[in-house]
Amino acid sequence: MKYRAGFLNVACAWVVILMPGVDAAHTPKKHAAGLTCSPKELTAHSKKDVEDSLTRFDEANGKRLGTLSTDFPELIVHKNSSFSGSEVQCSLSFMAQGLGQILEDQRDNLNPGDVSLHTKLEETIVRVSMLTNCLKQILGGECSPKPPPPIMPVHTFKRKQWCHTLLKETRDYLDWLEHKLEVRNSKVKNIKRKVTKSMYLKYLEGSGYLL
Repeated sequence: MKYRAGFLNVACAWVVILMPGVDAAHTPKKHAAGLTCSPKELTAHSKKDVEDSLTRFDEANGKRLGTLSTDFPELIVHKNSSFSGSEVQCSLSFMAQGLGQILEDQRDNLNPGDVSLHTKLEETIVRVSMLTNCLKQILGGECSPKPPPPIMPVHTFKRKQWCHTLLKETRDYLDWLEHKLEVRNSKVKNIKRKVTKSMYLKYLEGSGYLL
């Protein structure tokens, strides 16, 4: 009976040890406004919004615009690019400013009657703002100094190319960000498993059940 009671004590302790890790892994953080902060999902939704915006933009402005010869450095990343909270904040800040300029140009100049495009761009800007706040909670970091807003060309065709290029590179950046978050999540889960196992073994040693 003593052995059985001791075993139950160990099992209960194991559950207590596991619970914080389970809660942390599966309970999303909350925004100040009460919205769920789930970085991977928000990034995926943001990317989908940008893809939809790009599709509607091309339908409204021409599908053979091509891209500018100059890129946007704040959005250019590759497989081994560094992944830090401050850099992500700067890129997302630049992204939001650029999307705002695209919306303004489409609504006030090039396509004032395309309400569906305006609405999708507005939704995309809101989603990127939510993602920015969420990742600030998760990754931390401050963007300082903030990147200057992108400068849109004067001529109409160049403006269209500029907008198309920015939307395309925004989509590519969010695709990279989504991958980086997946890698980060895997590392965090592995660390939690190792820590939990170590705590369990130490408990068994202290309880005299580890032979």
